[in-house]
Amino acid sequence: SCSFLYQPLQLSHQMPLGRQRLCLPSCDLKLLHISSDFVISKCLKGNVDLVFLFDGSESLKDHEFNSIKNFMIDVMKKLRNSSIHFAAVQFSYDVKLEFDFNDYIKNPDPDMLLAQVVHEKSITNTFKAVEYVVNNVFIPERGMRKGANKVIIIITDGEASDGNNGNVEAAKAKGILRLIIGIGHRFKTEESQKTLRILASEPTNQYLKVLASFEELRDSFSDLQSKIYTLEGGELFTPTRQTWSRVATSAAKGSSCIFKPLPFSLLQGRTVLGAVGADNWAGGLLEQQKDFTSERFITTPLFRKEMAGAYLGYALKLLQRQSREFYAVGAPRYQHVGRVLVFEVNASTTNWTLKQEFEGQQTGSYFGAVLCVVDVDNNQETDLLLVGAQMQFTETEGGCVYDNLILQGKLHGVSGYPLGRFGAAITDLADINGDGWTDVAVGAPLEEEEKGAIYIYNVSCEPKKPIHQALSSLFIKLFV
Repeated sequence: SCSFLYQPLQLSHQMPLGRQRLCLPSCDLKLLHISSDFVISKCLKGNVDLVFLFDGSESLKDHEFNSIKNFMIDVMKKLRNSSIHFAAVQFSYDVKLEFDFNDYIKNPDPDMLLAQVVHEKSITNTFKAVEYVVNNVFIPERGMRKGANKVIIIITDGEASDGNNGNVEAAKAKGILRLIIGIGHRFKTEESQKTLRILASEPTNQYLKVLASFEELRDSFSDLQSKIYTLEGGELFTPTRQTWSRVATSAAKGSSCIFKPLPFSLLQGRTVLGAVGADNWAGGLLEQQKDFTSERFITTPLFRKEMAGAYLGYALKLLQRQSREFYAVGAPRYQHVGRVLVFEVNASTTNWTLKQEFEGQQTGSYFGAVLCVVDVDNNQETDLLLVGAQMQFTETEGGCVYDNLILQGKLHGVSGYPLGRFGAAITDLADINGDGWTDVAVGAPLEEEEKGAIYIYNVSCEPKKPIHQALSSLFIKLFV
């Protein structure tokens, strides 16, 4: 087979189509109406409304106060591509609403939202601030969403100047989860942490984090992220450990927003299904035996805690290389960045062995939610494994497609669509330009003001060239 190398792609041509017919060298490609109603994964996640309740007391030095502000900005940027809405409240002697959920919805730029924050520099009325958030921020008028999970993250460097007059109980009654971050030397002893434990949700060892210095605040995102993403998963059915057939049936009957149609592969009588809801949503595969009277559950040798909520089996593709049989399996919520695992099935023993793993690069990217295998030269061997990460984004681009098999490269859409979700759908095509190589189409359903776009890549194979552009693109805009 060919060895492929390519650099990040540039668009070579673009043409608005509408209902027109596009003529290519070897065939006609006629595009009929394609609905732009396709919205990825909004129903996969429960909404989270999150309030930063941060200390502005005089005990904080200016650089420490700025560290808190920068931490909030960093968290909002990293979780921007999620179902989380933010608000921020500063507390000292008085309580000051810096921005509410409505402000965030209008302009989710954390730098701008926190640009006018002024350090209040007075005493630390923490419980008064909690009461304010419960009664004045978590309300529909401030943009709180019906049914959303409610979270307060309290960041403070000192003990409260006031006392608990039912404020924490009011937060509990409203179902508000309270994550507490205590920073600095004032919280060295168990006694000094007593107030923090009153404020935190239970069990307090999970929802209270004490940091020795403000420098550690920058590194606490991963722990915070895991707690928030657990909430974002929503109220989902957790299967019991009954037969795996029952587990697969439960998954198939789930909401269409939660489950895509179960992946399927059949080779020499082998039938493999994805079971994303199995084992506390770690997921896995179900291999049906030839007589369809029994099945075998396939999972990963990774630590069970590490795989919790990973959705293994969300995407599934068969690869064939040198008369060997492999399965690429997507786990888009693995550790919140996503992972693709490649298993080999021994033809004689039918044993499954984990051979290779690829991990996403950005929190919430949904790396591995979409997989596509391509036989470029039509020799019955897999040449490309394309992995979609449609929720990955930069300031100008939304979505990405990786090849993790041979090329070790990536594709992306045009600049200007950071929420375009390029890679939400990927498929191999026939040889549409007559050059002898299989071509590829990638969907970006939210580009062009959510009208959608399809990118068609013409694959080429020239192994003698050390570096070349293996896929040149033709950009097709779809207008509703």
